[in-house]
Amino acid sequence: MSKIKLEVAQRRIESLKKRFGTAHLYLAYHAAFPLALTPDLLYRLWANFQLDIHGEILGIPWIAVADLLLSSLCDEVGHELYEMNVVVRNILLNRLQEDDKFGQKRINELSDFLLNYVRQQLQSDDPDIKDFALAQRWIALAYTRSNQATRELASALKSAYSQDKADLIRLASLMETLAEPLGEWEEFQPLLIYARGMGNFVGGNLEVAKNELGKVIGKGNEITVAGIELPIPEQIRAKNLSRRQVIQYLGWGGVGFGLVAIAGDSSMPPQKPDSFSKNPDFLPQSVLLKTVQFEVVTVDEQGSIRDRRFSQANFFTENLGNGVTLDMVEIPGGTFVMGSPPGEEGGDSSERPQHSVTIQPFFMGKYTVTQEQYQAVMGNNPSNFKGAKKPVENVSWDQATKFCAKLSKSGRTTYRLPSEAEWEYACRAGTTTPFYFGPTITTALVNYDGNYPYGYAPKGEYREQTTNVGSFPPNAFGLYDMHGNIWEWCLDIWHEFSDGTLVDGKTLLAVNNNQTQSLHGGSWNYDALYCRSAYRDRYARDGSYDLVGFRVVVSAAITLGMSELMNGNSLSVPNKSLDLLQ
Repeated sequence: MSKIKLEVAQRRIESLKKRFGTAHLYLAYHAAFPLALTPDLLYRLWANFQLDIHGEILGIPWIAVADLLLSSLCDEVGHELYEMNVVVRNILLNRLQEDDKFGQKRINELSDFLLNYVRQQLQSDDPDIKDFALAQRWIALAYTRSNQATRELASALKSAYSQDKADLIRLASLMETLAEPLGEWEEFQPLLIYARGMGNFVGGNLEVAKNELGKVIGKGNEITVAGIELPIPEQIRAKNLSRRQVIQYLGWGGVGFGLVAIAGDSSMPPQKPDSFSKNPDFLPQSVLLKTVQFEVVTVDEQGSIRDRRFSQANFFTENLGNGVTLDMVEIPGGTFVMGSPPGEEGGDSSERPQHSVTIQPFFMGKYTVTQEQYQAVMGNNPSNFKGAKKPVENVSWDQATKFCAKLSKSGRTTYRLPSEAEWEYACRAGTTTPFYFGPTITTALVNYDGNYPYGYAPKGEYREQTTNVGSFPPNAFGLYDMHGNIWEWCLDIWHEFSDGTLVDGKTLLAVNNNQTQSLHGGSWNYDALYCRSAYRDRYARDGSYDLVGFRVVVSAAITLGMSELMNGNSLSVPNKSLDLLQ
Protein backbone atom coordinates (compact mmCIF):
# COMPACT_ATOMS: atom_id res chain seq x y z
CA MET A 1 0.00 0.00 0.00
CA SER A 2 1.24 3.45 -0.84
CA LYS A 3 1.89 5.67 2.16
CA ILE A 4 0.68 9.22 2.59
CA LYS A 5 2.72 11.85 4.38
CA LEU A 6 2.50 12.00 8.17
CA GLU A 7 1.15 15.54 8.22
CA VAL A 8 -1.57 14.63 5.71
CA ALA A 9 -2.65 11.68 7.87
CA GLN A 10 -2.75 13.85 10.99
CA ARG A 11 -4.81 16.51 9.21
CA ARG A 12 -7.36 13.90 8.14
CA ILE A 13 -7.69 12.57 11.67
CA GLU A 14 -8.10 16.02 13.20
CA SER A 15 -10.62 16.91 10.50
CA LEU A 16 -12.78 13.92 11.50
CA LYS A 17 -12.62 14.93 15.17
CA LYS A 18 -13.43 18.57 14.42
CA ARG A 19 -16.39 17.70 12.22
CA PHE A 20 -18.00 14.88 14.21
CA GLY A 21 -16.52 14.95 17.70
CA THR A 22 -14.42 12.74 19.97
CA ALA A 23 -16.89 9.84 19.96
CA HIS A 24 -16.39 9.34 16.24
CA LEU A 25 -12.64 9.41 16.80
CA TYR A 26 -13.01 6.60 19.35
CA LEU A 27 -14.68 4.44 16.69
CA ALA A 28 -11.82 5.28 14.31
CA TYR A 29 -9.35 4.03 16.95
CA HIS A 30 -11.08 0.65 16.94
CA ALA A 31 -11.60 0.57 13.17
CA ALA A 32 -7.84 0.91 12.66
CA PHE A 33 -7.20 -2.54 14.17
CA PRO A 34 -8.34 -4.74 11.22
CA LEU A 35 -6.41 -4.57 7.95
CA ALA A 36 -9.61 -3.73 6.08
CA LEU A 37 -13.22 -2.96 6.88
CA THR A 38 -16.66 -3.92 5.64
CA PRO A 39 -19.84 -2.20 6.80
CA ASP A 40 -20.72 -5.36 8.72
CA LEU A 41 -17.35 -5.54 10.48
CA LEU A 42 -17.41 -1.86 11.43
CA TYR A 43 -20.98 -2.14 12.70
CA ARG A 44 -19.98 -5.09 14.89
CA LEU A 45 -17.01 -3.11 16.23
CA TRP A 46 -19.40 -0.27 17.08
CA ALA A 47 -21.85 -2.66 18.77
CA ASN A 48 -19.21 -4.56 20.77
CA PHE A 49 -17.10 -1.63 21.97
CA GLN A 50 -19.54 0.92 23.38
CA LEU A 51 -17.65 1.06 26.69
CA ASP A 52 -14.05 1.84 27.59
CA ILE A 53 -11.99 -0.56 29.71
CA HIS A 54 -13.30 1.12 32.88
CA GLY A 55 -16.93 0.53 31.96
CA GLU A 56 -17.60 4.15 31.00
CA ILE A 57 -19.97 4.77 28.06
CA LEU A 58 -18.18 6.17 24.99
CA GLY A 59 -21.34 7.59 23.45
CA ILE A 60 -20.58 6.60 19.86
CA PRO A 61 -23.72 7.11 17.72
CA TRP A 62 -24.70 4.45 15.20
CA ILE A 63 -24.40 6.96 12.35
CA ALA A 64 -20.65 7.08 13.09
CA VAL A 65 -20.32 3.80 11.13
CA ALA A 66 -21.42 5.44 7.88
CA ASP A 67 -19.66 8.73 8.69
CA LEU A 68 -16.34 6.96 9.14
CA LEU A 69 -16.56 4.82 5.99
CA LEU A 70 -17.38 7.91 3.93
CA SER A 71 -14.66 10.05 5.55
CA SER A 72 -11.17 10.73 4.21
CA LEU A 73 -9.78 8.16 6.66
CA CYS A 74 -11.17 5.29 4.58
CA ASP A 75 -10.62 4.44 0.92
CA GLU A 76 -13.12 2.25 -0.91
CA VAL A 77 -11.04 -0.55 -2.45
CA GLY A 78 -13.80 -2.89 -3.57
CA HIS A 79 -17.50 -3.61 -3.27
CA GLU A 80 -18.33 -2.77 0.37
CA LEU A 81 -14.63 -3.06 1.21
CA TYR A 82 -12.71 -0.19 2.77
CA GLU A 83 -9.13 0.34 3.89
CA MET A 84 -7.26 2.91 5.93
CA ASN A 85 -3.89 4.11 4.74
CA VAL A 86 -1.11 2.48 6.75
CA VAL A 87 0.07 5.84 8.13
CA VAL A 88 -3.45 6.68 9.35
CA ARG A 89 -3.81 3.20 10.89
CA ASN A 90 -0.55 3.47 12.79
CA ILE A 91 -1.39 6.90 14.22
CA LEU A 92 -4.83 5.76 15.38
CA LEU A 93 -3.52 2.53 16.91
CA ASN A 94 -0.76 4.37 18.74
CA ARG A 95 -3.34 6.75 20.18
CA LEU A 96 -5.54 3.82 21.19
CA GLN A 97 -2.68 2.22 23.10
CA GLU A 98 -1.65 5.48 24.76
CA ASP A 99 -5.19 6.51 25.82
CA ASP A 100 -6.00 5.60 29.44
CA LYS A 101 -9.51 4.68 28.33
CA PHE A 102 -8.19 1.81 26.21
CA GLY A 103 -4.50 0.79 26.36
CA GLN A 104 -3.16 -2.72 25.85
CA LYS A 105 -6.25 -4.24 27.40
CA ARG A 106 -8.41 -2.93 24.57
CA ILE A 107 -5.85 -4.20 22.02
CA ASN A 108 -6.22 -7.66 23.56
CA GLU A 109 -10.01 -7.39 23.37
CA LEU A 110 -9.89 -6.30 19.74
CA SER A 111 -7.59 -9.20 18.94
CA ASP A 112 -9.99 -11.73 20.45
CA PHE A 113 -12.92 -10.09 18.66
CA LEU A 114 -11.24 -10.18 15.24
CA LEU A 115 -10.02 -13.77 15.63
CA ASN A 116 -13.57 -14.84 16.39
CA TYR A 117 -14.98 -12.74 13.53
CA VAL A 118 -12.83 -14.40 10.81
CA ARG A 119 -13.12 -17.96 12.13
CA GLN A 120 -15.87 -18.93 9.70
CA GLN A 121 -14.22 -17.18 6.74
CA LEU A 122 -11.09 -19.28 7.27
CA GLN A 123 -13.15 -22.34 6.31
CA SER A 124 -14.24 -20.83 2.98
CA ASP A 125 -13.59 -22.68 -0.28
CA ASP A 126 -12.94 -19.35 -1.99
CA PRO A 127 -9.13 -18.82 -1.87
CA ASP A 128 -9.48 -15.02 -1.97
CA ILE A 129 -11.82 -14.98 1.03
CA LYS A 130 -9.57 -17.40 2.89
CA ASP A 131 -6.41 -15.41 2.13
CA PHE A 132 -8.06 -12.20 3.30
CA ALA A 133 -9.27 -13.88 6.51
CA LEU A 134 -5.76 -15.18 7.15
CA ALA A 135 -4.36 -11.66 6.82
CA GLN A 136 -6.92 -10.42 9.37
CA ARG A 137 -6.02 -13.31 11.67
CA TRP A 138 -2.31 -12.51 11.48
CA ILE A 139 -2.83 -8.84 12.28
CA ALA A 140 -4.89 -9.88 15.32
CA LEU A 141 -2.17 -12.26 16.49
CA ALA A 142 0.60 -9.78 15.78
CA TYR A 143 -0.51 -7.44 18.55
CA THR A 144 -1.08 -10.10 21.21
CA ARG A 145 0.66 -13.37 20.33
CA SER A 146 3.76 -12.43 18.39
CA ASN A 147 5.35 -15.87 18.55
CA GLN A 148 2.27 -17.59 17.11
CA ALA A 149 1.91 -14.98 14.37
CA THR A 150 5.57 -15.35 13.40
CA ARG A 151 5.32 -19.13 13.31
CA GLU A 152 2.17 -19.11 11.16
CA LEU A 153 3.75 -16.62 8.76
CA ALA A 154 6.90 -18.72 8.48
CA SER A 155 4.77 -21.76 7.75
CA ALA A 156 2.83 -19.84 5.09
CA LEU A 157 6.05 -18.71 3.37
CA LYS A 158 7.37 -22.27 3.37
CA SER A 159 4.10 -23.56 1.90
CA ALA A 160 4.02 -20.84 -0.76
CA TYR A 161 7.52 -21.76 -1.93
CA SER A 162 6.54 -25.40 -2.48
CA GLN A 163 3.02 -24.82 -3.84
CA ASP A 164 2.67 -21.34 -5.36
CA LYS A 165 5.80 -19.22 -5.68
CA ALA A 166 3.80 -16.28 -7.00
CA ASP A 167 2.05 -16.10 -3.61
CA LEU A 168 5.43 -15.19 -2.09
CA ILE A 169 5.00 -11.69 -3.56
CA ARG A 170 1.67 -11.21 -1.77
CA LEU A 171 3.08 -12.52 1.51
CA ALA A 172 6.16 -10.29 1.22
CA SER A 173 3.87 -7.26 0.86
CA LEU A 174 1.78 -8.35 3.85
CA MET A 175 4.92 -8.80 5.95
CA GLU A 176 5.78 -5.13 5.44
CA THR A 177 2.38 -4.20 6.89
CA LEU A 178 2.91 -6.51 9.87
CA ALA A 179 6.33 -4.99 10.55
CA GLU A 180 4.71 -2.27 12.67
CA PRO A 181 3.26 -4.56 15.39
CA LEU A 182 5.89 -7.30 15.02
CA GLY A 183 8.96 -5.17 14.37
CA GLU A 184 10.34 -5.47 17.91
CA TRP A 185 9.82 -9.23 18.07
CA GLU A 186 13.28 -10.80 17.75
CA GLU A 187 12.32 -13.68 15.47
CA PHE A 188 10.25 -11.53 13.11
CA GLN A 189 13.17 -9.53 11.70
CA PRO A 190 14.91 -12.49 9.99
CA LEU A 191 11.51 -13.60 8.67
CA LEU A 192 10.86 -10.15 7.21
CA ILE A 193 14.27 -10.15 5.52
CA TYR A 194 13.62 -13.66 4.19
CA ALA A 195 10.25 -12.58 2.78
CA ARG A 196 11.83 -9.58 1.05
CA GLY A 197 14.55 -11.76 -0.42
CA MET A 198 12.12 -14.38 -1.70
CA GLY A 199 9.87 -11.69 -3.16
CA ASN A 200 12.82 -10.37 -5.14
CA PHE A 201 13.82 -13.89 -6.15
CA VAL A 202 10.38 -14.59 -7.59
CA GLY A 203 10.49 -11.19 -9.31
CA GLY A 204 13.73 -12.16 -11.04
CA ASN A 205 15.97 -9.76 -9.05
CA LEU A 206 18.66 -12.31 -8.26
CA GLU A 207 21.32 -9.96 -6.90
CA VAL A 208 18.90 -8.18 -4.55
CA ALA A 209 17.55 -11.57 -3.42
CA LYS A 210 21.08 -12.85 -2.71
CA ASN A 211 21.94 -9.73 -0.73
CA GLU A 212 18.79 -9.95 1.40
CA LEU A 213 18.91 -13.70 2.05
CA GLY A 214 22.66 -13.51 2.71
CA LYS A 215 21.84 -11.48 5.83
CA VAL A 216 19.94 -14.37 7.44
CA ILE A 217 21.42 -17.58 6.01
CA GLY A 218 23.23 -19.40 8.81
CA LYS A 219 26.53 -21.22 8.78
CA GLY A 220 24.79 -24.44 7.82
CA ASN A 221 23.36 -22.73 4.74
CA GLU A 222 19.90 -22.74 6.30
CA ILE A 223 17.33 -20.35 7.77
CA THR A 224 15.20 -21.37 10.74
CA VAL A 225 12.54 -19.05 12.18
CA ALA A 226 10.17 -19.94 15.03
CA GLY A 227 11.24 -23.55 14.74
CA ILE A 228 10.45 -23.76 11.03
CA GLU A 229 13.24 -24.41 8.53
CA LEU A 230 12.66 -22.18 5.51
CA PRO A 231 13.65 -23.30 2.02
CA ILE A 232 16.54 -21.61 0.22
CA PRO A 233 16.49 -21.91 -3.58
CA GLU A 234 19.47 -23.70 -5.06
CA GLN A 235 19.81 -20.68 -7.32
CA ILE A 236 20.56 -18.56 -4.25
CA ARG A 237 22.95 -21.08 -2.70
CA ALA A 238 24.98 -21.22 -5.91
CA LYS A 239 27.53 -18.48 -6.24
CA ASN A 240 27.86 -18.20 -10.01
CA LEU A 241 24.31 -18.78 -11.26
CA SER A 242 23.15 -16.43 -14.00
CA ARG A 243 19.93 -14.48 -13.84
CA ARG A 244 18.63 -16.35 -16.89
CA GLN A 245 19.05 -19.66 -15.03
CA VAL A 246 16.88 -18.32 -12.23
CA ILE A 247 14.26 -17.34 -14.79
CA GLN A 248 14.37 -20.81 -16.33
CA TYR A 249 14.00 -22.35 -12.86
CA LEU A 250 10.85 -20.31 -12.24
CA GLY A 251 9.43 -21.44 -15.56
CA TRP A 252 9.58 -17.97 -17.08
CA GLY A 253 10.97 -16.98 -20.46
CA GLY A 254 10.65 -14.30 -23.07
CA VAL A 255 11.83 -10.74 -23.35
CA GLY A 256 14.41 -9.95 -20.70
CA PHE A 257 12.34 -11.96 -18.27
CA GLY A 258 8.79 -13.19 -18.73
CA LEU A 259 6.63 -13.18 -15.64
CA VAL A 260 3.22 -13.24 -14.04
CA ALA A 261 2.27 -10.05 -12.20
CA ILE A 262 0.40 -10.45 -8.91
CA ALA A 263 -1.00 -7.21 -7.46
CA GLY A 264 -2.53 -6.29 -4.12
CA ASP A 265 -4.03 -9.23 -2.25
CA SER A 266 -5.03 -11.08 -5.40
CA SER A 267 -3.41 -14.47 -5.90
CA MET A 268 -3.53 -17.01 -8.70
CA PRO A 269 -1.58 -20.05 -9.86
CA PRO A 270 1.65 -19.05 -11.60
CA GLN A 271 1.39 -19.29 -15.35
CA LYS A 272 4.13 -19.46 -17.90
CA PRO A 273 4.22 -16.43 -20.17
CA ASP A 274 4.47 -17.19 -23.86
CA SER A 275 7.07 -15.64 -26.10
CA PHE A 276 8.13 -16.22 -29.66
CA SER A 277 10.96 -18.67 -30.26
CA LYS A 278 10.57 -17.82 -33.94
CA ASN A 279 8.49 -15.39 -35.97
CA PRO A 280 4.80 -15.73 -35.02
CA ASP A 281 2.19 -16.61 -37.62
CA PHE A 282 0.99 -13.02 -37.93
CA LEU A 283 4.46 -11.80 -38.98
CA PRO A 284 5.92 -12.72 -42.37
CA GLN A 285 8.99 -14.93 -42.23
CA SER A 286 11.01 -12.16 -43.86
CA VAL A 287 10.79 -10.15 -40.63
CA LEU A 288 14.09 -10.47 -38.78
CA LEU A 289 13.99 -10.40 -34.99
CA LYS A 290 16.97 -8.69 -33.36
CA THR A 291 18.00 -8.39 -29.70
CA VAL A 292 18.84 -5.26 -27.73
CA GLN A 293 20.17 -4.87 -24.16
CA PHE A 294 19.27 -1.99 -21.86
CA GLU A 295 19.41 -0.89 -18.22
CA VAL A 296 16.34 -0.96 -15.97
CA VAL A 297 16.24 1.12 -12.78
CA THR A 298 14.13 0.87 -9.62
CA VAL A 299 13.58 3.70 -7.11
CA ASP A 300 12.69 3.91 -3.42
CA GLU A 301 9.80 5.91 -1.93
CA GLN A 302 11.79 9.16 -2.19
CA GLY A 303 12.53 8.53 -5.87
CA SER A 304 16.23 7.71 -5.37
CA ILE A 305 17.55 4.91 -7.58
CA ARG A 306 18.18 1.84 -5.40
CA ASP A 307 18.74 -0.82 -8.05
CA ARG A 308 20.10 -1.07 -11.57
CA ARG A 309 19.99 -4.20 -13.69
CA PHE A 310 20.35 -5.18 -17.32
CA SER A 311 17.59 -6.75 -19.37
CA GLN A 312 17.11 -7.51 -23.05
CA ALA A 313 14.32 -7.63 -25.61
CA ASN A 314 13.68 -8.94 -29.10
CA PHE A 315 12.35 -6.55 -31.72
CA PHE A 316 11.85 -6.06 -35.43
CA THR A 317 12.20 -2.88 -37.49
CA GLU A 318 9.67 -1.59 -40.01
CA ASN A 319 11.19 0.62 -42.72
CA LEU A 320 9.01 3.68 -43.33
CA GLY A 321 11.22 5.12 -46.08
CA ASN A 322 13.69 8.01 -46.31
CA GLY A 323 15.75 6.61 -43.44
CA VAL A 324 12.81 6.60 -41.00
CA THR A 325 12.18 3.33 -39.13
CA LEU A 326 9.76 1.97 -36.52
CA ASP A 327 11.01 -0.49 -33.85
CA MET A 328 8.45 -3.02 -32.54
CA VAL A 329 9.35 -4.78 -29.27
CA GLU A 330 8.32 -8.34 -28.43
CA ILE A 331 6.01 -8.52 -25.38
CA PRO A 332 5.64 -12.03 -23.87
CA GLY A 333 2.16 -13.29 -23.08
CA GLY A 334 1.15 -13.80 -19.48
CA THR A 335 -1.43 -13.16 -16.80
CA PHE A 336 -1.65 -10.08 -14.60
CA VAL A 337 -4.10 -8.27 -12.34
CA MET A 338 -5.46 -5.18 -14.09
CA GLY A 339 -6.38 -2.03 -12.16
CA SER A 340 -5.08 -0.35 -9.03
CA PRO A 341 -4.60 -2.46 -5.87
CA PRO A 342 -6.33 -1.59 -2.57
CA GLY A 343 -4.84 1.45 -0.91
CA GLU A 344 -2.88 2.80 -3.87
CA GLU A 345 -2.54 6.56 -3.45
CA GLY A 346 -4.59 8.36 -6.08
CA GLY A 347 -6.40 5.15 -7.04
CA ASP A 348 -9.70 5.91 -8.74
CA SER A 349 -12.98 3.96 -8.79
CA SER A 350 -12.66 3.63 -12.58
CA GLU A 351 -9.58 1.46 -11.98
CA ARG A 352 -11.55 -1.03 -9.90
CA PRO A 353 -12.46 -3.73 -9.29
CA GLN A 354 -9.15 -5.37 -10.11
CA HIS A 355 -9.50 -8.36 -12.40
CA SER A 356 -7.24 -11.04 -13.80
CA VAL A 357 -6.38 -10.73 -17.49
CA THR A 358 -4.47 -13.15 -19.69
CA ILE A 359 -2.56 -11.49 -22.52
CA GLN A 360 -1.41 -13.22 -25.69
CA PRO A 361 2.09 -12.41 -27.02
CA PHE A 362 2.30 -9.28 -29.16
CA PHE A 363 4.66 -6.57 -30.40
CA MET A 364 4.47 -2.96 -29.27
CA GLY A 365 6.13 0.23 -30.41
CA LYS A 366 9.37 0.85 -28.56
CA TYR A 367 8.33 4.51 -28.43
CA THR A 368 5.17 6.47 -29.05
CA VAL A 369 4.85 7.32 -32.74
CA THR A 370 7.22 10.20 -33.49
CA GLN A 371 6.62 13.20 -35.70
CA GLU A 372 9.02 11.95 -38.38
CA GLN A 373 7.25 8.56 -38.40
CA TYR A 374 3.82 10.17 -38.69
CA GLN A 375 5.09 12.46 -41.46
CA ALA A 376 6.54 9.48 -43.33
CA VAL A 377 3.23 7.59 -43.27
CA MET A 378 0.58 10.36 -43.40
CA GLY A 379 2.46 13.12 -45.21
CA ASN A 380 1.76 15.78 -42.56
CA ASN A 381 2.70 16.74 -39.00
CA PRO A 382 -0.08 18.26 -36.83
CA SER A 383 2.08 18.59 -33.69
CA ASN A 384 2.32 21.76 -31.60
CA PHE A 385 5.77 21.01 -30.12
CA LYS A 386 7.81 20.43 -33.25
CA GLY A 387 10.72 17.97 -33.33
CA ALA A 388 11.44 14.91 -35.47
CA LYS A 389 12.11 12.69 -32.46
CA LYS A 390 9.33 14.13 -30.34
CA PRO A 391 6.03 12.24 -30.12
CA VAL A 392 3.37 13.28 -32.57
CA GLU A 393 0.45 15.02 -30.82
CA ASN A 394 -2.71 16.86 -31.79
CA VAL A 395 -3.83 13.52 -33.24
CA SER A 396 -7.40 12.31 -32.66
CA TRP A 397 -8.29 8.67 -32.08
CA ASP A 398 -9.78 8.54 -35.59
CA GLN A 399 -6.54 9.90 -37.06
CA ALA A 400 -4.49 7.39 -35.07
CA THR A 401 -6.52 4.46 -36.45
CA LYS A 402 -6.14 5.85 -39.98
CA PHE A 403 -2.37 5.92 -39.40
CA CYS A 404 -2.55 2.22 -38.45
CA ALA A 405 -4.60 1.44 -41.55
CA LYS A 406 -2.19 3.22 -43.91
CA LEU A 407 0.87 1.70 -42.22
CA SER A 408 -0.72 -1.76 -42.49
CA LYS A 409 -1.19 -1.34 -46.24
CA SER A 410 2.38 -0.22 -46.85
CA GLY A 411 4.12 -2.32 -44.19
CA ARG A 412 4.64 -6.04 -43.78
CA THR A 413 1.91 -6.77 -41.20
CA THR A 414 -1.25 -5.37 -39.61
CA TYR A 415 -0.92 -2.57 -37.08
CA ARG A 416 -3.49 -1.24 -34.62
CA LEU A 417 -3.81 0.59 -31.31
CA PRO A 418 -3.27 -1.44 -28.11
CA SER A 419 -6.20 -2.56 -26.01
CA GLU A 420 -6.35 -1.12 -22.49
CA ALA A 421 -5.37 -4.49 -21.04
CA GLU A 422 -2.41 -4.82 -23.40
CA TRP A 423 -1.30 -1.28 -22.60
CA GLU A 424 -1.35 -1.71 -18.81
CA TYR A 425 0.26 -5.16 -19.01
CA ALA A 426 3.05 -3.78 -21.20
CA CYS A 427 3.49 -0.72 -18.99
CA ARG A 428 3.76 -2.73 -15.77
CA ALA A 429 6.22 -5.22 -17.28
CA GLY A 430 5.67 -7.48 -14.29
CA THR A 431 5.59 -4.79 -11.61
CA THR A 432 2.72 -4.28 -9.15
CA THR A 433 3.84 -0.86 -7.86
CA PRO A 434 2.14 2.38 -8.97
CA PHE A 435 4.90 2.91 -11.56
CA TYR A 436 7.24 0.49 -13.30
CA PHE A 437 10.09 2.38 -11.64
CA GLY A 438 8.68 1.51 -8.20
CA PRO A 439 6.54 3.32 -5.60
CA THR A 440 7.04 6.77 -7.15
CA ILE A 441 8.68 8.73 -9.98
CA THR A 442 10.78 11.86 -10.37
CA THR A 443 11.26 14.29 -13.25
CA ALA A 444 14.70 12.75 -13.77
CA LEU A 445 12.85 9.63 -14.96
CA VAL A 446 9.55 10.89 -16.38
CA ASN A 447 8.28 14.06 -18.11
CA TYR A 448 5.34 15.35 -16.02
CA ASP A 449 4.46 18.49 -14.04
CA GLY A 450 7.10 18.29 -11.33
CA ASN A 451 5.20 20.75 -9.13
CA TYR A 452 2.90 17.88 -8.18
CA PRO A 453 4.98 14.82 -7.15
CA TYR A 454 3.69 11.45 -5.97
CA GLY A 455 4.09 9.99 -2.49
CA TYR A 456 7.34 11.03 -0.81
CA ALA A 457 9.12 12.12 -4.00
CA PRO A 458 10.42 15.72 -4.09
CA LYS A 459 9.13 18.43 -6.41
CA GLY A 460 10.93 18.59 -9.74
CA GLU A 461 11.12 20.25 -13.12
CA TYR A 462 8.09 21.31 -15.14
CA ARG A 463 9.25 21.27 -18.77
CA GLU A 464 5.96 22.58 -20.18
CA GLN A 465 6.34 20.58 -23.39
CA THR A 466 7.07 17.11 -24.75
CA THR A 467 10.58 15.66 -24.81
CA ASN A 468 12.28 13.45 -27.40
CA VAL A 469 11.17 9.84 -27.13
CA GLY A 470 13.63 7.60 -25.30
CA SER A 471 14.96 10.40 -23.08
CA PHE A 472 14.36 8.34 -19.94
CA PRO A 473 15.05 4.74 -18.86
CA PRO A 474 12.78 1.97 -20.20
CA ASN A 475 10.76 -0.62 -18.31
CA ALA A 476 11.73 -4.30 -18.09
CA PHE A 477 10.10 -5.05 -21.47
CA GLY A 478 12.25 -2.40 -23.17
CA LEU A 479 9.44 0.12 -23.71
CA TYR A 480 10.13 3.84 -23.23
CA ASP A 481 7.98 6.71 -21.93
CA MET A 482 5.01 4.62 -20.84
CA HIS A 483 4.73 7.11 -17.95
CA GLY A 484 4.23 10.77 -18.83
CA ASN A 485 5.31 12.81 -21.86
CA ILE A 486 2.14 12.11 -23.85
CA TRP A 487 -1.23 10.43 -23.25
CA GLU A 488 -1.70 7.37 -25.47
CA TRP A 489 -4.92 6.39 -27.23
CA CYS A 490 -6.17 2.83 -26.66
CA LEU A 491 -8.45 0.71 -28.83
CA ASP A 492 -11.25 0.41 -26.25
CA ILE A 493 -14.27 2.63 -25.86
CA TRP A 494 -14.57 4.18 -22.40
CA HIS A 495 -16.53 2.21 -19.79
CA GLU A 496 -16.32 1.43 -16.10
CA PHE A 497 -14.76 -1.84 -14.94
CA SER A 498 -17.64 -2.18 -12.49
CA ASP A 499 -20.18 -2.67 -15.30
CA GLY A 500 -18.81 -6.19 -15.77
CA THR A 501 -17.88 -5.90 -19.44
CA LEU A 502 -14.14 -6.31 -18.90
CA VAL A 503 -13.91 -8.77 -16.04
CA ASP A 504 -12.65 -11.39 -18.50
CA GLY A 505 -10.10 -9.01 -19.98
CA LYS A 506 -11.66 -8.74 -23.41
CA THR A 507 -11.50 -5.62 -25.56
CA LEU A 508 -14.52 -3.41 -26.15
CA LEU A 509 -14.22 -1.99 -29.67
CA ALA A 510 -15.62 1.31 -30.87
CA VAL A 511 -19.22 1.40 -32.07
CA ASN A 512 -20.74 3.68 -34.63
CA ASN A 513 -22.33 6.11 -32.16
CA ASN A 514 -19.67 6.06 -29.48
CA GLN A 515 -17.67 9.26 -29.07
CA THR A 516 -15.39 8.54 -26.10
CA GLN A 517 -12.17 6.49 -26.16
CA SER A 518 -9.77 5.43 -23.43
CA LEU A 519 -6.25 6.78 -22.85
CA HIS A 520 -3.35 5.82 -20.59
CA GLY A 521 0.03 7.11 -19.48
CA GLY A 522 -0.31 10.72 -18.34
CA SER A 523 1.53 13.59 -20.00
CA TRP A 524 3.94 16.49 -19.73
CA ASN A 525 1.37 18.83 -18.11
CA TYR A 526 -0.30 16.40 -15.69
CA ASP A 527 0.47 15.55 -12.03
CA ALA A 528 2.54 12.45 -11.29
CA LEU A 529 -0.44 10.47 -9.97
CA TYR A 530 -2.07 10.55 -13.43
CA CYS A 531 1.01 8.79 -14.83
CA ARG A 532 0.42 5.62 -12.78
CA SER A 533 0.30 2.29 -14.61
CA ALA A 534 -3.36 1.74 -13.69
CA TYR A 535 -4.69 5.25 -14.31
CA ARG A 536 -7.33 5.54 -17.04
CA ASP A 537 -8.72 8.62 -18.76
CA ARG A 538 -11.03 9.37 -21.66
CA TYR A 539 -11.30 11.96 -24.43
CA ALA A 540 -13.60 12.52 -27.39
CA ARG A 541 -12.44 10.28 -30.22
CA ASP A 542 -12.48 13.12 -32.75
CA GLY A 543 -10.64 15.56 -30.49
CA SER A 544 -6.99 16.47 -30.99
CA TYR A 545 -4.82 17.80 -28.18
CA ASP A 546 -1.14 18.67 -27.78
CA LEU A 547 -0.92 16.25 -24.88
CA VAL A 548 -2.27 13.15 -26.67
CA GLY A 549 -0.45 10.78 -29.02
CA PHE A 550 -0.32 7.00 -29.54
CA ARG A 551 1.83 3.93 -30.07
CA VAL A 552 1.03 0.89 -32.19
CA VAL A 553 0.96 -2.87 -31.69
CA VAL A 554 1.04 -5.99 -33.84
CA SER A 555 -0.89 -9.03 -32.66
CA ALA A 556 -3.12 -11.88 -33.76
CA ALA A 557 -5.25 -11.46 -30.63
CA ILE A 558 -7.83 -9.03 -32.07
CA THR A 559 -8.87 -9.65 -35.66
CA LEU A 560 -12.67 -9.80 -35.89
CA GLY A 561 -14.04 -6.49 -37.18
CA MET A 562 -10.59 -4.95 -37.55
CA SER A 563 -10.99 -4.50 -41.29
CA GLU A 564 -13.57 -1.77 -40.68
CA LEU A 565 -11.43 -0.13 -38.04
CA MET A 566 -8.35 -0.26 -40.25
CA ASN A 567 -10.29 1.69 -42.85
CA GLY A 568 -10.84 4.43 -40.30
CA ASN A 569 -14.48 3.44 -39.64
CA SER A 570 -16.22 2.26 -36.50
CA LEU A 571 -18.03 -1.02 -36.07
CA SER A 572 -21.75 -1.01 -36.80
CA VAL A 573 -22.79 -2.86 -33.65
CA PRO A 574 -25.90 -2.05 -31.56
CA ASN A 575 -25.17 -0.64 -28.10
CA LYS A 576 -26.85 -3.59 -26.38
CA SER A 577 -24.71 -6.18 -28.15
CA LEU A 578 -21.22 -4.70 -28.24
CA ASP A 579 -18.61 -7.04 -29.65
CA LEU A 580 -16.10 -8.08 -27.01
CA LEU A 581 -12.96 -9.24 -28.69
CA GLN A 582 -9.91 -11.10 -27.37
